[in-house]
Amino acid sequence: MKINRLLIHLHNDVDAFSLKPRHLTQIRTALPDMDITVATGNSDFLDRLPQADTVLAWRFKAEWYEQAPLLKLLFTPAAGRDWVAQDPSDRVRTFYGSFHGKIMSESLLAMILYFNRRLHNSLEDQSRHIWGRPGYSGCVGLFSQKVLIVGYGALGESMAMLLKAFGAKIIGVRRNPELSAGNPCLERVISFEQLEEELPFADHLILLLPGGTATDGLFTAKHFAAMKPGAYLYNLGRGNCYREEDLLLALASGPLAGAALDVFAREPLSPDSPLWGMRNVLITPHSSAISREYLDLFMEEWLGIVLKL
Repeated sequence: MKINRLLIHLHNDVDAFSLKPRHLTQIRTALPDMDITVATGNSDFLDRLPQADTVLAWRFKAEWYEQAPLLKLLFTPAAGRDWVAQDPSDRVRTFYGSFHGKIMSESLLAMILYFNRRLHNSLEDQSRHIWGRPGYSGCVGLFSQKVLIVGYGALGESMAMLLKAFGAKIIGVRRNPELSAGNPCLERVISFEQLEEELPFADHLILLLPGGTATDGLFTAKHFAAMKPGAYLYNLGRGNCYREEDLLLALASGPLAGAALDVFAREPLSPDSPLWGMRNVLITPHSSAISREYLDLFMEEWLGIVLKL
């Protein structure tokens, strides 16, 4: 499929998510005959949209497809469907980024090691000038632990590959377990209906669930209660999958020893949330995929697709 007119709108409040001159140079080098336009803002983007046959954008509303009669291909770096709607008429092919695992797996590893290696204690001891060496006897290695990844897909596979290298035993959880059958990184794959049976044995529970009504409150108080005493929870998917009250209770009264949270039901997290003041909680501001290489990875993935069309 030949692309003639490319319209780019990749402005973002996060600098790592914004188009840089090196990316334009990369595109022009790979596709020298393409007519490329970079929108200066939202209104400029909508004004130029009717002439474009291909779009790179962070946001695209369902109703905008009617304003784009020539549009054939729409690409977004985003992994989820939160900001870019698919074409209701199925005329336009929509592609979502699938490169995030390379970055987010490192974020997850940092979170796990933060708890396993008692780095929160180290920071407290350092601030108080305390040589707290005896307290490190509670450190534990990933090679002796079991990890549950809920919402196992391409992102979960990237994380499993990294954790497997540390010797962790990993179980994937997805709606269609057969899609990951035989994966060498996993001990096995189970359905969500079997999750409650595995929770008492998992040292780390990783939630990678997408947003939407299908996952609202999917992880319930019953699931929290079934978790292994001393286990840790990590949410790098979306914050709607459990109620914050249930999480708070599990953190304050058990069984959770701690949680690393990158996403929340409402963002930014309210300054009044009790989570901020909890010693056993690590909060990151929906930043697990932020890295200066972010758009470099997207461009590499996008060009790989386009050059094969």
